[in-house]
Amino acid sequence: MNPDLLSANVSMALLAVVAIAMLAHLSQLGGKHRLLHGLYAATAAGLVYLFGAKAFGWSFLPREALLAVFGLLFVVVAGLALLRRKANSDIPWGGLLIELAAMAYIFAPLSFWKPPLSALLLLYFLLELFSWLKGREESVAEGEQNDHRPPLFPPKRVRGVREFAAAAAAAALVYVFAMGTGKAPVAPAPEEQTQAEQPVEASASAENPAPTENQTAEAPSTPADEPKPTETAQAPDPASPPAAPAERPDDSYTAKAGDTLKSIARKLYGKTNKLSALAAANPGVKPTAKLKAGQIVKLPEPLLAKP
Repeated sequence: MNPDLLSANVSMALLAVVAIAMLAHLSQLGGKHRLLHGLYAATAAGLVYLFGAKAFGWSFLPREALLAVFGLLFVVVAGLALLRRKANSDIPWGGLLIELAAMAYIFAPLSFWKPPLSALLLLYFLLELFSWLKGREESVAEGEQNDHRPPLFPPKRVRGVREFAAAAAAAALVYVFAMGTGKAPVAPAPEEQTQAEQPVEASASAENPAPTENQTAEAPSTPADEPKPTETAQAPDPASPPAAPAERPDDSYTAKAGDTLKSIARKLYGKTNKLSALAAANPGVKPTAKLKAGQIVKLPEPLLAKP
């Protein structure tokens, strides 16, 4: 299972619930069903690590190690179920095998994740969740085991630590498979992507070989190597004063900060009677709007020189 598909907030909440369920199973290891509670505790521990990897970034256990652990537990429980198949036992071997197989499937590589199988596991653990919440039937007394008559009243349902702890694990598995059903595998890691791009770069370099030494030597010189005309031209004599520019009409005005068309008309023409013509030459500019420094204003009548 890819932890990136899970939500960090929900993972943190389920981490606390599953941790409590794991402690509840560990507290029952000294009782009659120590094997059953030990396997449930192992499943809860795997879920705690899965949710911790998303909520807190845990990475101290590789995915392959957890896959091997739950795969080994599946083989051991399958062997015990075959050895005790004839003995009367209230241990749900089938449910344990499905739960351990589901945990191994969670930590398997993403290529093994198939949406139909994930949907089947989701449905199974959803039914198991409702079954544990409903409670288990109270065990029949030893003196009544040989009595095959139907009971007058339905057996009493028992809801204890075992039932609520198993229901918490089932709810966590429902969430995991609900998030993983139908999801596409994540993109490859940056290292894998870099390795995949290396053959492409090698083929591109093979198609465009680098120029040889002879080709480099025979290459014509670029225009940058030739002297520019401006570089060879003689600089003017600094002693001679620069020629004064000839006066010419100008049809634009460079505005200063705070200028308006009205103030420019008064400044250039002495009166504001040219304001309408100035506004017509600069459409989109309001007569009383303040202009920015450096803004170019078109003049309806050219001037000999700018003020």
